[in-house]
Amino acid sequence: MTRRAVIGAGLVAAACATFGAGLALPLFSVTPGAGEWTSLVKLVAADDFQTKTFTLVGGIGLLWSGGEKGLAVLLGLLSLLLPVVKLCVLWWESFAAGALPERVLAFFRIVSHYAMVEVFLVALTVLLVKGMPGGSYVALHAGTYAFAASVLLSLAAARCLSNHPGACRAR
Repeated sequence: MTRRAVIGAGLVAAACATFGAGLALPLFSVTPGAGEWTSLVKLVAADDFQTKTFTLVGGIGLLWSGGEKGLAVLLGLLSLLLPVVKLCVLWWESFAAGALPERVLAFFRIVSHYAMVEVFLVALTVLLVKGMPGGSYVALHAGTYAFAASVLLSLAAARCLSNHPGACRAR
């Protein structure tokens, strides 16, 4: 195994670990607010003003059970299935460099363009909630940072395992 492959395999292993952490850990929590009326509204509808914490899998389940099956499937594909496929391809490439057919690598390049989709969706949710009137609050949790780390590590692994002349050089 070449030095490049060892470094690439280490990056892929770290990307897999952080991806798993991103699935298991909460992404964010939302604390609803109603502005100056928050205290009064909490008396009437206390359950609606509880802080809600979301994980990726839990969020997809909520969308599915709430009738948003198309969005749940799309999120499942982009946030669960495609990253797993990408990590599998990277893992394979780190141990069997050049053994993957060109069609698989072409598919991998297409999948790589969607690597940041789940992080983008969390950021979009945060912006939407923060833009709502009433002082709702969104707190990011470790799952968001784990997903971001997984994406960055997988991009670094892909670059390291590529045939790019400057990839994975020790400085």
